[in-house]
Amino acid sequence: MAADTTFQHRISWLTLPMAMIACSAMASGDMEALSESEMADVEGQGVGIVLEDFKFAHGTNESEGTLFRLSGIQTSDGEDVEVTVDRFYIGGADSDYGQNLGNVNLGRLTNPYTIQLRDGDELGDNDLLPDARQGKAVFEFAAPTKDGDSSCIRGGGGGTCSSRDGERFDMGLQTTIDAGGESSNLNVHATAAVIDGSYIRLWGDDERNQLAGEIQMNFYTPELAINACDQSGSNCGDTIFFNDFLMELSLGNELQPLFFSVLGPNQTDLGEPGNLRLEIQDITDVLNPDLIGDDGSRGSSDGQEWDRFEAYYTNPDYRSNIEIGQLQVGDQDFGSSRMEGVLFQKLEMTTRALPQ
Repeated sequence: MAADTTFQHRISWLTLPMAMIACSAMASGDMEALSESEMADVEGQGVGIVLEDFKFAHGTNESEGTLFRLSGIQTSDGEDVEVTVDRFYIGGADSDYGQNLGNVNLGRLTNPYTIQLRDGDELGDNDLLPDARQGKAVFEFAAPTKDGDSSCIRGGGGGTCSSRDGERFDMGLQTTIDAGGESSNLNVHATAAVIDGSYIRLWGDDERNQLAGEIQMNFYTPELAINACDQSGSNCGDTIFFNDFLMELSLGNELQPLFFSVLGPNQTDLGEPGNLRLEIQDITDVLNPDLIGDDGSRGSSDGQEWDRFEAYYTNPDYRSNIEIGQLQVGDQDFGSSRMEGVLFQKLEMTTRALPQ
């Protein structure tokens, strides 16, 4: 594959709620003042980012010194694994899996990506539950808010969804995997995708002396395609299509933050020092099930603790959803599938060093 490195964008930024300007990163470098109507529609504080006419593509060609490679990976048998990223791209919709890559707008001035420092005291909306963000400054990086329900933003546009069309992006990753002398290609493509409503929030936990946070990762696309090919990339197996794909993944919240840490020399029971550990506390470390009666009713329980459990289990913001409108493998249709209302009541993840 010939090397193909393309990066084109026009970036707009704004500070909120101060006067806002949009600046161009293209050759002209002209400054553009926002209209009164555009300024009136933007609220909040922080920095808003909009990437206009954006596209990115990168290819690998060893003869030209263009490389994008992951190494240091081994199989369970100790064989070296090398992953070469043949192509990674982001661009406008209808790109034919990146072959005709056009431009896309990521965000809009009235609904941008945002970076801001938020007051943790103002984030909570439930006085029943203890909020780990109280008294904290919370760093937040957020994608544009949802504009329409999930059935709209994961679809292909048109009708009431047409306002999203210019912001839907195609994204793809094409890789060559060499393991034990055998090579194959693994390709992943998403079409007309959006990540509206996603965010990362981070703050410091003084009691545990750790970085804490919450992650909401939303991903909507009318088609997510995965296939594997031989080294030439031409002899491919059946493509797996996840049509009308929806993922709303919630990791951590104000009650059970997601804790980030790097293992130290005194934590060898959890793994080797230097490895990354992610943890969500057990809900029983936060709320007390001993105060709930054997029959589970409020009448036989401590009323306040029962109300806390009720608020915890009925909050849809704590739950994760994955939906596939149609799962298709080659010509075979396996119908729809969904996993709704997943609640992470405890989570422990630790990276491991591979054997030398």
